Amino acid sequence: MDKKAINEIRKLFDKNDCRVDRMYGCYVNEQKARIADLKDSFHSLQDEELFKYCEIFKKAVSGKIGRTLFNMEFPLSEEKEGGHQPELYELLKSGLKDEEMVDRFFDRIISVYRCPEKYLILLVHGVYDIPGRTSDGIGMYDASTDVYEFMELSICPVKLLRDGLCYDAEERAFFSRTEDWAVQKPEVGLLYPAFNERSTDIHAALWYAKNDECRHEELTEELLGFAPPRGQTSERNLFREVIEVSLGGEYDYDSVVKINDAVNRMVEEGKDAGETVMLDRHDIRRVLYDCAEDAEESPEKIEKTLGRFDEAYEHLVGEEEPRLLAENVAEPKKLSIRTDTLKLDILTEAAELIETRVIDGQEFFLIPVTEDVTVNGIRIRRKKEGQ
Repeated sequence: MDKKAINEIRKLFDKNDCRVDRMYGCYVNEQKARIADLKDSFHSLQDEELFKYCEIFKKAVSGKIGRTLFNMEFPLSEEKEGGHQPELYELLKSGLKDEEMVDRFFDRIISVYRCPEKYLILLVHGVYDIPGRTSDGIGMYDASTDVYEFMELSICPVKLLRDGLCYDAEERAFFSRTEDWAVQKPEVGLLYPAFNERSTDIHAALWYAKNDECRHEELTEELLGFAPPRGQTSERNLFREVIEVSLGGEYDYDSVVKINDAVNRMVEEGKDAGETVMLDRHDIRRVLYDCAEDAEESPEKIEKTLGRFDEAYEHLVGEEEPRLLAENVAEPKKLSIRTDTLKLDILTEAAELIETRVIDGQEFFLIPVTEDVTVNGIRIRRKKEGQ
């Protein structure tokens, strides 16, 4: 699913026009015991409660692809009889009307989900009459061309709110509140089937993870049969390691700046074209080659660098997941310099102001002082007029 598809799906959970027709829930404690169940309760909700549920549903399809949202395409092995895709499809086609099937689905989640606190499982079903569109992208809401039947899973932590004084807007007064358990925004979520090219794609799903620490791969293995793609932190660290091995300690500060600038340009060009830029082996190799050639390195040194890259890429990235999301590995805002005794963050656009120089056999970073300078908040230099 791309950005446009995700935005269209988010509208299905709009509080004033929610397309959910059935909802089940399961409240679980720290010992994996089911405390309470919500059964087909969506249409019985008061408006205020319904709106809060809609916020949860919408959050589970929020964020950026490759950061909080991951496209999950079922391998052929999972689409055969006995695989995970037929199980999800059967649950979808039941319309969540089979309570025993829903209960078994919840039990599977509880059996593997790693959570040290209470949490709420929400599973909803809905139907969307996909409106047609004109050639210039304008929606024709009276010309539905297809129907998208979907279900969404959200798993939300339930946390204890501290007691204290709370303001009641209607009474215009403060009252004491005792400790209450409150449902938080979802930690993980699943949309099935995927919504690709404005139609149903039963061979794929969309996985949501709040952050890299909440990926819960044990759950994707249980429900989908495979792990999600690498997250932002993992991809960034992987890219850095590949580049570091490739450079082999033979390049300088300027080389890293050039590589970072090259990746940033690719990301910006992709945004201008409305595309998500993925870096494969060839793309990263080309960046290394262009930056080394631009620095007028010798052909022998460039060949040695690319040889190290080929070995590092094959060993660290492999062929099963050969592409990295450019936006995940780019550093568009700042460069960070770290030594045992120094921490320095530089705005990317100011990176060229810094240079390295060897003085009396010792390498130094040279930083021109052209602006106001403070140390522990105390100004020691003022920007001179005309600078």
